[in-house]
Amino acid sequence: MTAEPAVSVVIPTIGRDSLRTAVESALAQTSPPMEIIVVLDADGDPDLPHSGTIKTVRTAGGVGPSLAKHLGIEASSGNVIALLDDDDVWRPGKLERQLAAAPPGDRWVVSSRFFVHVEGQEPVIGPRVPITRDEPIAPYLFEFRMRKAFNLVQTSTLLFPRALVEQVPMSVAVGSIHDDPKWLIEVRRAFPDLPIIQVPEPLVDIMWTAVSVSRPGVDRSQELIDWGIRELAGDSKRVRGDYMLTSQVGSALAAGSLTGVLRSIRAGVRYGRPGKLAWASAAKSMLRLGQGRLRGIAARGSGGL
Repeated sequence: MTAEPAVSVVIPTIGRDSLRTAVESALAQTSPPMEIIVVLDADGDPDLPHSGTIKTVRTAGGVGPSLAKHLGIEASSGNVIALLDDDDVWRPGKLERQLAAAPPGDRWVVSSRFFVHVEGQEPVIGPRVPITRDEPIAPYLFEFRMRKAFNLVQTSTLLFPRALVEQVPMSVAVGSIHDDPKWLIEVRRAFPDLPIIQVPEPLVDIMWTAVSVSRPGVDRSQELIDWGIRELAGDSKRVRGDYMLTSQVGSALAAGSLTGVLRSIRAGVRYGRPGKLAWASAAKSMLRLGQGRLRGIAARGSGGL
């Protein structure tokens, strides 16, 4: 960086109980942030630590994560922005390590690896293979290259100059079902040579729970298909096909929707050319859905005896 970094942490929230822990992890950084902007996108008074570093901003309510982040960044004053979801936790050296990895200038994005926590399971480090600094975004995120790859440039790992987000604001992703991928895609479109640096250490704990807004239990496969057709039109058939057979099928499977699964597979064939792993994943999803339906039928039958 060309100037002394002053970090503004932006935390959009709907007031979940986990918010306090997220804020405390930002306050505990070995390289302390200048300010923490908590953007309240719901009614209520959140439980926050007492600190002069914390500033709260209220939206009109229900504006969604992209606009909430945009409003938080507008209300901030630092020359570097760090994003943090309200149900994730930073390791103490997160900001220090990322600032040390940042190149000169004001066109870069620094991310990191992370720990994925799922209740009842051992934490897993992701991504298995970090993105390289000049690698195209969509193929990295959406091609199914290996099982349990966790190919993400995850929200709570993102650090970037304020000048960058002034040129490509978070509001470009308002209404997008994939808000941060959409923003990163737009950043790369605007600045094709911009480096994305994913430091190898896992510096964030990501909590995947049943109430996580990033893992809803409803079938959004059609919305995901529409996004893929629109946003991945310039990418390869492999990217589009793998995306259709993973993101959309996963959403339909979570909702128990056979119609959604079949819709997603048809879209993958029509708009792309899925790879072998994507086909294997879709077949496994069909099998799991069929087994679940059979168990349901058996349970109803035994209940009538």
